[in-house]
Amino acid sequence: MDIEPILNEELIIKYLCNDLSLVDKKEFETLLDNDDSFRDEFEKTKQIWDATSMPPYDDEQDWQNIKQRINFGKEKGQSPFYFLLRIAAVFIALFAISLGFWTYWNVPGHGRWVVFETGISADSIILPDESVVFLNRNSSLKFKNTFAGNERKVELTGEGYFEITQDSKKPFNVEIGTVSVKVLGTSFNVDGSRADGFVELNVTHGEVILKNSIEKINVKEGEWAVMGTKLIDRGIIKDPNFLSWKTGKLEFNNSTLQNAVQILTKHFYEIKSARINTSSDVLVTTRFKDCTLQEVLEEFSLHFEKNFALNNGILIISD
Repeated sequence: MDIEPILNEELIIKYLCNDLSLVDKKEFETLLDNDDSFRDEFEKTKQIWDATSMPPYDDEQDWQNIKQRINFGKEKGQSPFYFLLRIAAVFIALFAISLGFWTYWNVPGHGRWVVFETGISADSIILPDESVVFLNRNSSLKFKNTFAGNERKVELTGEGYFEITQDSKKPFNVEIGTVSVKVLGTSFNVDGSRADGFVELNVTHGEVILKNSIEKINVKEGEWAVMGTKLIDRGIIKDPNFLSWKTGKLEFNNSTLQNAVQILTKHFYEIKSARINTSSDVLVTTRFKDCTLQEVLEEFSLHFEKNFALNNGILIISD
């Protein structure tokens, strides 16, 4: 086989492509063994060929690679949707745990907070420190199920009478809106249900501190005080009925008709409002113990010589 130099490159490429006949291939290899310049040219061409050649194409393997990338080769449970479901499940679990902790720490009745409420009648409760609280009707008391730390704190809505267990190292605080009562061990009545929005305090034993964000005062046994955003008034207790809701006792001392109606309206929940359509100069002194509204009205009708009638929650006094 006579091979000219201009055909060397083409011949070498055919050899590398295994495109020579057996006879031509044998002659090519003989030339490769005997011709140094041809062998050098072959080596250079082969280096270029090896560096630029593509690997053999395998269509089946390529298809498997594509399926794997788009998850066709995974099991049914390992689909992208399944992966998203697992992520969602983790977030739901974290949310449920967070909600549980938040509820435990913040929602009354579902963890560390306790709420005691009354309806149309008064009731009492013993606190974790053995203090006793009596709540008037339509009132509530919120507190932690344990008094940890260096204080005992409760939140009052409405009216309550407190008999506080003595503990000089752990003060007792009652919060009523913007007003608070601080004690160590004493007894007192605090009313946050007044129509004017003020807080009224009556101390029956010991001494307490009544304060708001601006000022504070000491209120001693036998004294009362009224406070809102500022101190409204204070003095010696003269109202014998401030605890009538708890004791069931009603006391009238030279009471006018108007004063008697005010006391009855505060004491009996059945009375929503009062209408006095008459006048009287009579002063009444009398006492009641655990009497019904009807019994009291019948006696007052005799004392004042007026007609006392309750109509749809309205107490009407007339001639």
